[in-house]
Amino acid sequence: MISGSWFERQKNIIDYSLQSLLRRRSKNILILIIFILLVFVVSSVLFITGSLTQEMMVTSNSLPDITVQRIVGGRQVNLTASYIPEIEKITGVEIVEPRVWGYFYLASLQANFTIYGMDLNLLEEGEYQKIVNWKNIPDQAEKNSDFRMIVGQGVFELLRDVEMEKAYLFYQPTWEKPIPFDIIGTFKTETELQSNDMMILQTEGARRVLELPLDEFTDLAVYVPNPEEIDNIALKIRRYFPELRTITKAQIKNTYSSVFGWKSAFVLSSMSAAIFAFLILIWDKASGLSPEEKREIGILKAIGWDTDVVLSVKFWEGLILSGVSSQAGILLAYTYIYWLRAPGFKEIFLGWSTIYPSFKLLPDADPKFLILIITIAVVPYMVVTIFPAWKAAITDPDVIIRNI
Repeated sequence: MISGSWFERQKNIIDYSLQSLLRRRSKNILILIIFILLVFVVSSVLFITGSLTQEMMVTSNSLPDITVQRIVGGRQVNLTASYIPEIEKITGVEIVEPRVWGYFYLASLQANFTIYGMDLNLLEEGEYQKIVNWKNIPDQAEKNSDFRMIVGQGVFELLRDVEMEKAYLFYQPTWEKPIPFDIIGTFKTETELQSNDMMILQTEGARRVLELPLDEFTDLAVYVPNPEEIDNIALKIRRYFPELRTITKAQIKNTYSSVFGWKSAFVLSSMSAAIFAFLILIWDKASGLSPEEKREIGILKAIGWDTDVVLSVKFWEGLILSGVSSQAGILLAYTYIYWLRAPGFKEIFLGWSTIYPSFKLLPDADPKFLILIITIAVVPYMVVTIFPAWKAAITDPDVIIRNI
Protein backbone atom coordinates (compact mmCIF):
# COMPACT_ATOMS: atom_id res chain seq x y z
CA MET A 1 0.00 0.00 0.00
CA ILE A 2 1.42 3.44 -0.92
CA SER A 3 1.35 5.83 2.04
CA GLY A 4 2.18 9.50 2.65
CA SER A 5 0.62 12.75 1.47
CA TRP A 6 -1.33 12.94 -1.77
CA PHE A 7 1.61 14.48 -3.64
CA GLU A 8 4.03 11.90 -2.30
CA ARG A 9 1.64 9.12 -3.30
CA GLN A 10 1.31 10.52 -6.82
CA LYS A 11 5.08 10.87 -7.08
CA ASN A 12 5.53 7.23 -6.07
CA ILE A 13 2.76 6.10 -8.42
CA ILE A 14 4.30 8.01 -11.33
CA ASP A 15 7.71 6.49 -10.55
CA TYR A 16 6.19 3.00 -10.51
CA SER A 17 4.31 3.74 -13.76
CA LEU A 18 7.54 4.78 -15.51
CA GLN A 19 9.24 1.60 -14.35
CA SER A 20 6.25 -0.43 -15.56
CA LEU A 21 6.44 1.22 -19.01
CA LEU A 22 10.17 0.46 -19.22
CA ARG A 23 9.63 -3.18 -18.28
CA ARG A 24 7.35 -3.58 -21.31
CA ARG A 25 9.40 -1.31 -23.55
CA SER A 26 9.03 -3.31 -26.78
CA LYS A 27 5.22 -3.07 -26.72
CA ASN A 28 5.20 0.57 -25.60
CA ILE A 29 7.82 1.71 -28.13
CA LEU A 30 5.65 0.33 -30.96
CA ILE A 31 2.61 2.17 -29.62
CA LEU A 32 4.71 5.32 -29.15
CA ILE A 33 5.96 5.30 -32.76
CA ILE A 34 2.52 4.69 -34.24
CA PHE A 35 0.98 7.33 -31.98
CA ILE A 36 3.58 9.92 -32.97
CA LEU A 37 3.03 9.23 -36.68
CA LEU A 38 -0.73 9.66 -36.35
CA VAL A 39 -0.46 12.93 -34.44
CA PHE A 40 2.24 14.12 -36.84
CA VAL A 41 0.07 13.59 -39.93
CA VAL A 42 -3.03 15.24 -38.48
CA SER A 43 -1.04 18.14 -37.00
CA SER A 44 0.85 18.72 -40.26
CA VAL A 45 -2.39 18.98 -42.23
CA LEU A 46 -3.92 21.39 -39.70
CA PHE A 47 -0.76 23.52 -39.50
CA ILE A 48 -0.29 23.94 -43.24
CA THR A 49 -4.01 24.52 -43.82
CA GLY A 50 -4.10 27.21 -41.14
CA SER A 51 -0.93 28.92 -42.38
CA LEU A 52 -1.90 28.96 -46.04
CA THR A 53 -5.43 30.10 -45.28
CA GLN A 54 -4.11 32.89 -43.06
CA GLU A 55 -1.58 33.91 -45.72
CA MET A 56 -4.25 34.00 -48.39
CA MET A 57 -6.62 35.95 -46.15
CA VAL A 58 -3.93 38.59 -45.60
CA THR A 59 -3.17 38.68 -49.32
CA SER A 60 -6.83 39.04 -50.25
CA ASN A 61 -7.10 42.19 -48.14
CA SER A 62 -5.19 44.04 -50.87
CA LEU A 63 -7.60 42.88 -53.58
CA PRO A 64 -10.22 45.24 -55.03
CA ASP A 65 -13.64 45.16 -53.40
CA ILE A 66 -15.19 44.05 -56.71
CA THR A 67 -13.48 42.59 -59.76
CA VAL A 68 -15.46 43.06 -62.99
CA GLN A 69 -14.91 40.76 -65.98
CA ARG A 70 -16.59 40.51 -69.37
CA ILE A 71 -17.85 37.05 -70.28
CA VAL A 72 -18.58 35.89 -73.84
CA GLY A 73 -19.46 32.28 -74.55
CA GLY A 74 -18.64 31.33 -70.98
CA ARG A 75 -15.08 32.65 -71.23
CA GLN A 76 -13.46 35.85 -70.04
CA VAL A 77 -12.61 38.36 -72.78
CA ASN A 78 -11.20 41.88 -72.78
CA LEU A 79 -13.47 44.83 -72.08
CA THR A 80 -13.36 48.43 -73.24
CA ALA A 81 -13.02 51.68 -71.32
CA SER A 82 -16.66 52.54 -72.10
CA TYR A 83 -17.77 50.61 -68.98
CA ILE A 84 -15.72 52.76 -66.62
CA PRO A 85 -17.81 55.99 -66.55
CA GLU A 86 -21.06 54.00 -66.40
CA ILE A 87 -19.92 51.98 -63.36
CA GLU A 88 -18.54 55.13 -61.68
CA LYS A 89 -22.04 56.63 -61.85
CA ILE A 90 -23.39 53.93 -59.50
CA THR A 91 -23.96 55.39 -56.06
CA GLY A 92 -21.40 54.11 -53.57
CA VAL A 93 -18.59 53.46 -56.06
CA GLU A 94 -15.45 55.39 -55.16
CA ILE A 95 -13.17 54.55 -58.07
CA VAL A 96 -12.89 52.16 -61.02
CA GLU A 97 -9.40 51.16 -62.16
CA PRO A 98 -8.77 49.27 -65.42
CA ARG A 99 -6.21 46.46 -65.19
CA VAL A 100 -3.91 44.88 -67.74
CA TRP A 101 -2.65 41.39 -66.98
CA GLY A 102 -2.28 37.94 -68.50
CA TYR A 103 0.10 35.00 -68.94
CA PHE A 104 3.22 34.48 -71.01
CA TYR A 105 4.47 30.96 -71.69
CA LEU A 106 8.21 30.49 -72.11
CA ALA A 107 8.67 27.23 -74.01
CA SER A 108 12.43 26.98 -73.38
CA LEU A 109 11.82 26.89 -69.60
CA GLN A 110 8.36 25.29 -69.81
CA ALA A 111 7.08 27.93 -67.42
CA ASN A 112 4.11 30.28 -67.31
CA PHE A 113 4.82 33.83 -66.17
CA THR A 114 2.07 36.09 -64.84
CA ILE A 115 2.30 39.45 -66.58
CA TYR A 116 0.84 42.48 -64.81
CA GLY A 117 0.90 46.02 -66.12
CA MET A 118 1.14 49.07 -63.89
CA ASP A 119 2.95 52.37 -63.53
CA LEU A 120 6.34 51.29 -62.19
CA ASN A 121 6.96 54.79 -60.90
CA LEU A 122 4.41 53.97 -58.17
CA LEU A 123 6.65 51.14 -56.96
CA GLU A 124 9.45 53.62 -56.39
CA GLU A 125 7.34 55.57 -53.88
CA GLY A 126 5.86 54.99 -50.45
CA GLU A 127 5.22 51.53 -49.05
CA TYR A 128 6.11 49.73 -52.27
CA GLN A 129 9.80 50.51 -51.73
CA LYS A 130 9.83 48.07 -48.81
CA ILE A 131 8.88 45.01 -50.88
CA VAL A 132 11.29 45.46 -53.82
CA ASN A 133 15.05 44.91 -54.05
CA TRP A 134 16.05 47.63 -56.50
CA LYS A 135 18.88 47.15 -58.96
CA ASN A 136 21.09 49.67 -60.66
CA ILE A 137 19.00 50.92 -63.58
CA PRO A 138 20.90 50.74 -66.90
CA ASP A 139 21.00 53.83 -69.09
CA GLN A 140 18.88 52.18 -71.77
CA ALA A 141 16.15 51.51 -69.19
CA GLU A 142 15.88 55.22 -68.59
CA LYS A 143 15.57 55.80 -72.31
CA ASN A 144 13.02 52.99 -72.81
CA SER A 145 10.88 53.48 -69.72
CA ASP A 146 8.03 51.44 -71.27
CA PHE A 147 10.27 48.38 -71.44
CA ARG A 148 11.13 47.90 -67.78
CA MET A 149 9.96 45.28 -65.31
CA ILE A 150 10.18 44.00 -61.75
CA VAL A 151 10.12 40.23 -61.31
CA GLY A 152 9.43 37.71 -58.56
CA GLN A 153 12.27 35.74 -57.02
CA GLY A 154 11.29 32.53 -58.81
CA VAL A 155 11.27 34.25 -62.19
CA PHE A 156 14.61 35.89 -61.49
CA GLU A 157 16.26 32.57 -60.58
CA LEU A 158 14.99 30.96 -63.79
CA LEU A 159 16.21 33.87 -65.90
CA ARG A 160 19.57 33.82 -64.13
CA ASP A 161 19.95 30.17 -65.16
CA VAL A 162 19.68 31.24 -68.80
CA GLU A 163 21.88 34.32 -68.23
CA MET A 164 19.06 36.83 -68.60
CA GLU A 165 19.09 38.26 -65.09
CA LYS A 166 19.67 41.81 -66.38
CA ALA A 167 17.16 41.88 -69.23
CA TYR A 168 14.73 39.48 -70.84
CA LEU A 169 13.90 39.34 -74.55
CA PHE A 170 10.16 39.10 -75.11
CA TYR A 171 9.04 37.85 -78.49
CA GLN A 172 5.69 37.21 -80.17
CA PRO A 173 5.23 35.62 -83.64
CA THR A 174 3.66 38.84 -84.95
CA TRP A 175 6.70 40.94 -84.03
CA GLU A 176 9.53 41.71 -86.38
CA LYS A 177 12.17 41.34 -83.65
CA PRO A 178 12.37 40.62 -79.90
CA ILE A 179 12.03 43.45 -77.40
CA PRO A 180 14.41 43.57 -74.40
CA PHE A 181 12.85 44.42 -71.05
CA ASP A 182 15.33 45.57 -68.41
CA ILE A 183 14.95 44.07 -64.92
CA ILE A 184 15.10 47.01 -62.51
CA GLY A 185 14.25 45.07 -59.34
CA THR A 186 13.04 41.86 -57.73
CA PHE A 187 10.37 41.32 -55.11
CA LYS A 188 11.60 40.37 -51.65
CA THR A 189 11.30 36.82 -50.38
CA GLU A 190 8.51 37.63 -47.91
CA THR A 191 6.18 38.28 -50.87
CA GLU A 192 6.98 35.00 -52.67
CA LEU A 193 3.52 33.48 -52.25
CA GLN A 194 2.07 36.32 -54.34
CA SER A 195 5.00 37.43 -56.49
CA ASN A 196 7.09 34.34 -57.20
CA ASP A 197 5.93 33.85 -60.81
CA MET A 198 5.09 37.49 -61.54
CA MET A 199 6.53 40.00 -63.99
CA ILE A 200 5.36 43.55 -63.27
CA LEU A 201 5.78 45.52 -66.50
CA GLN A 202 5.16 49.13 -67.31
CA THR A 203 1.55 49.25 -68.54
CA GLU A 204 2.49 50.11 -72.11
CA GLY A 205 5.05 47.31 -72.21
CA ALA A 206 2.54 44.83 -70.77
CA ARG A 207 0.07 45.77 -73.51
CA ARG A 208 2.74 45.09 -76.09
CA VAL A 209 3.65 41.68 -74.66
CA LEU A 210 0.01 40.63 -74.19
CA GLU A 211 -0.92 42.18 -77.59
CA LEU A 212 -3.75 44.12 -76.01
CA PRO A 213 -5.26 47.04 -78.00
CA LEU A 214 -4.99 50.51 -76.47
CA ASP A 215 -8.72 50.85 -75.76
CA GLU A 216 -9.10 47.41 -74.12
CA PHE A 217 -8.39 46.07 -70.62
CA THR A 218 -8.30 42.65 -68.97
CA ASP A 219 -10.74 43.55 -66.20
CA LEU A 220 -11.81 46.37 -63.87
CA ALA A 221 -11.09 46.86 -60.18
CA VAL A 222 -13.95 48.56 -58.35
CA TYR A 223 -13.41 50.07 -54.89
CA VAL A 224 -16.30 50.71 -52.51
CA PRO A 225 -15.73 52.63 -49.22
CA ASN A 226 -18.69 51.06 -47.41
CA PRO A 227 -18.26 47.26 -47.09
CA GLU A 228 -22.01 46.80 -46.55
CA GLU A 229 -22.74 48.15 -50.03
CA ILE A 230 -20.36 45.83 -51.94
CA ASP A 231 -22.87 43.04 -52.66
CA ASN A 232 -25.59 45.53 -53.63
CA ILE A 233 -23.27 47.38 -56.03
CA ALA A 234 -22.08 44.10 -57.56
CA LEU A 235 -25.74 43.18 -58.15
CA LYS A 236 -26.40 46.54 -59.84
CA ILE A 237 -23.41 46.09 -62.15
CA ARG A 238 -24.72 42.69 -63.26
CA ARG A 239 -28.22 44.09 -63.79
CA TYR A 240 -27.01 47.05 -65.85
CA PHE A 241 -24.53 44.95 -67.82
CA PRO A 242 -25.63 41.29 -68.05
CA GLU A 243 -22.48 40.42 -70.00
CA LEU A 244 -20.31 41.34 -67.03
CA ARG A 245 -19.35 39.08 -64.12
CA THR A 246 -18.56 40.43 -60.67
CA ILE A 247 -16.32 38.78 -58.08
CA THR A 248 -16.25 40.30 -54.60
CA LYS A 249 -13.38 40.16 -52.13
CA ALA A 250 -15.56 38.11 -49.75
CA GLN A 251 -16.20 35.52 -52.47
CA ILE A 252 -12.46 35.16 -53.09
CA LYS A 253 -11.81 34.71 -49.35
CA ASN A 254 -14.53 32.06 -49.12
CA THR A 255 -13.02 30.29 -52.12
CA TYR A 256 -9.57 30.25 -50.52
CA SER A 257 -10.99 28.89 -47.28
CA SER A 258 -13.06 26.24 -49.06
CA VAL A 259 -10.19 25.13 -51.29
CA PHE A 260 -7.73 24.63 -48.44
CA GLY A 261 -10.40 23.05 -46.26
CA TRP A 262 -11.29 20.66 -49.07
CA LYS A 263 -7.64 19.80 -49.68
CA SER A 264 -7.00 19.13 -46.00
CA ALA A 265 -10.03 16.84 -45.90
CA PHE A 266 -8.82 15.16 -49.09
CA VAL A 267 -5.36 14.50 -47.62
CA LEU A 268 -6.79 13.09 -44.39
CA SER A 269 -9.35 10.96 -46.23
CA SER A 270 -6.62 9.66 -48.56
CA MET A 271 -4.71 8.52 -45.50
CA SER A 272 -7.81 7.25 -43.72
CA ALA A 273 -7.04 3.59 -44.46
CA ALA A 274 -3.57 3.85 -42.93
CA ILE A 275 -4.87 5.92 -40.01
CA PHE A 276 -7.65 3.40 -39.36
CA ALA A 277 -5.18 0.52 -39.46
CA PHE A 278 -2.89 2.29 -37.02
CA LEU A 279 -5.81 3.01 -34.69
CA ILE A 280 -6.81 -0.66 -34.70
CA LEU A 281 -3.22 -1.63 -33.92
CA ILE A 282 -3.05 0.85 -31.03
CA TRP A 283 -6.41 -0.35 -29.72
CA ASP A 284 -5.31 -3.98 -29.90
CA LYS A 285 -1.99 -3.32 -28.15
CA ALA A 286 -3.43 -1.03 -25.49
CA SER A 287 -6.79 -2.61 -24.66
CA GLY A 288 -5.62 -6.17 -24.05
CA LEU A 289 -3.70 -6.89 -20.85
CA SER A 290 -0.92 -9.41 -21.23
CA PRO A 291 -0.69 -12.34 -18.75
CA GLU A 292 2.24 -10.59 -17.09
CA GLU A 293 0.20 -7.41 -16.58
CA LYS A 294 -2.73 -9.36 -15.15
CA ARG A 295 -0.39 -11.24 -12.79
CA GLU A 296 1.14 -7.92 -11.71
CA ILE A 297 -2.30 -6.47 -10.91
CA GLY A 298 -3.24 -9.63 -9.01
CA ILE A 299 -0.04 -9.47 -6.93
CA LEU A 300 -0.53 -5.77 -6.18
CA LYS A 301 -4.09 -6.46 -5.00
CA ALA A 302 -2.88 -9.42 -2.93
CA ILE A 303 -0.30 -7.32 -1.06
CA GLY A 304 -2.88 -4.71 -0.16
CA TRP A 305 -3.05 -2.16 -2.99
CA ASP A 306 -6.48 -0.58 -3.36
CA THR A 307 -8.31 -0.65 -6.70
CA ASP A 308 -8.06 3.13 -7.04
CA VAL A 309 -4.26 2.99 -6.63
CA VAL A 310 -3.97 0.27 -9.30
CA LEU A 311 -6.10 2.36 -11.64
CA SER A 312 -3.95 5.41 -10.83
CA VAL A 313 -0.90 3.47 -12.02
CA LYS A 314 -2.64 2.60 -15.32
CA PHE A 315 -3.91 6.18 -15.60
CA TRP A 316 -0.40 7.60 -15.37
CA GLU A 317 0.96 4.97 -17.75
CA GLY A 318 -1.62 5.93 -20.36
CA LEU A 319 -1.23 9.66 -19.73
CA ILE A 320 2.56 9.55 -19.98
CA LEU A 321 2.57 7.46 -23.16
CA SER A 322 -0.20 9.37 -24.96
CA GLY A 323 0.99 12.77 -23.68
CA VAL A 324 4.58 12.23 -24.81
CA SER A 325 3.36 10.88 -28.17
CA SER A 326 1.04 13.85 -28.74
CA GLN A 327 3.67 16.44 -27.89
CA ALA A 328 6.34 14.69 -29.95
CA GLY A 329 3.98 14.41 -32.94
CA ILE A 330 3.02 18.10 -32.71
CA LEU A 331 6.65 19.22 -32.38
CA LEU A 332 7.70 17.07 -35.34
CA ALA A 333 4.83 18.50 -37.42
CA TYR A 334 5.80 22.04 -36.40
CA THR A 335 9.41 21.41 -37.42
CA TYR A 336 8.39 19.76 -40.70
CA ILE A 337 5.95 22.52 -41.71
CA TYR A 338 7.66 25.68 -40.48
CA TRP A 339 11.38 24.84 -40.47
CA LEU A 340 11.65 22.37 -43.35
CA ARG A 341 8.90 24.19 -45.33
CA ALA A 342 6.70 21.12 -45.73
CA PRO A 343 8.33 19.28 -48.68
CA GLY A 344 5.72 17.05 -50.29
CA PHE A 345 2.77 18.49 -48.37
CA LYS A 346 3.09 22.03 -49.71
CA GLU A 347 2.91 20.79 -53.29
CA ILE A 348 -0.38 19.03 -52.54
CA PHE A 349 -1.96 22.22 -51.26
CA LEU A 350 -0.51 24.72 -53.75
CA GLY A 351 -0.06 22.54 -56.81
CA TRP A 352 3.04 21.80 -58.85
CA SER A 353 4.71 24.47 -60.93
CA THR A 354 7.98 25.06 -62.74
CA ILE A 355 8.27 28.31 -60.81
CA TYR A 356 7.30 26.88 -57.47
CA PRO A 357 7.38 29.36 -54.54
CA SER A 358 9.87 28.54 -51.81
CA PHE A 359 8.29 30.93 -49.33
CA LYS A 360 8.46 30.42 -45.60
CA LEU A 361 5.16 29.45 -44.02
CA LEU A 362 4.13 31.72 -41.19
CA PRO A 363 3.23 29.82 -37.99
CA ASP A 364 -0.50 29.70 -37.36
CA ALA A 365 -0.96 27.11 -34.62
CA ASP A 366 -4.52 27.59 -33.43
CA PRO A 367 -4.71 26.61 -29.72
CA LYS A 368 -8.16 25.11 -30.36
CA PHE A 369 -6.68 22.71 -32.90
CA LEU A 370 -3.86 21.74 -30.53
CA ILE A 371 -6.33 21.07 -27.71
CA LEU A 372 -8.50 19.09 -30.12
CA ILE A 373 -5.54 16.97 -31.27
CA ILE A 374 -4.44 16.24 -27.72
CA THR A 375 -7.99 15.47 -26.62
CA ILE A 376 -8.62 13.10 -29.51
CA ALA A 377 -5.27 11.40 -28.98
CA VAL A 378 -5.22 11.16 -25.17
CA VAL A 379 -8.81 10.54 -24.05
CA PRO A 380 -9.60 7.44 -26.20
CA TYR A 381 -6.25 5.91 -25.33
CA MET A 382 -6.86 6.48 -21.61
CA VAL A 383 -10.21 4.70 -21.90
CA VAL A 384 -8.82 1.63 -23.69
CA THR A 385 -6.01 1.27 -21.13
CA ILE A 386 -7.96 1.90 -17.90
CA PHE A 387 -11.07 -0.18 -18.64
CA PRO A 388 -9.34 -3.62 -18.91
CA ALA A 389 -7.20 -2.71 -15.87
CA TRP A 390 -10.37 -1.92 -13.92
CA LYS A 391 -11.87 -5.30 -14.85
CA ALA A 392 -8.74 -7.05 -13.60
CA ALA A 393 -8.53 -4.92 -10.46
CA ILE A 394 -12.06 -5.76 -9.29
CA THR A 395 -11.46 -9.50 -9.80
CA ASP A 396 -10.36 -11.62 -6.84
CA PRO A 397 -6.50 -11.69 -6.84
CA ASP A 398 -6.47 -15.41 -6.14
CA VAL A 399 -8.61 -16.06 -9.26
CA ILE A 400 -6.29 -13.92 -11.44
CA ILE A 401 -3.10 -15.58 -10.22
CA ARG A 402 -4.49 -19.14 -10.51
CA ASN A 403 -5.88 -18.64 -14.00
CA ILE A 404 -2.58 -17.41 -15.42
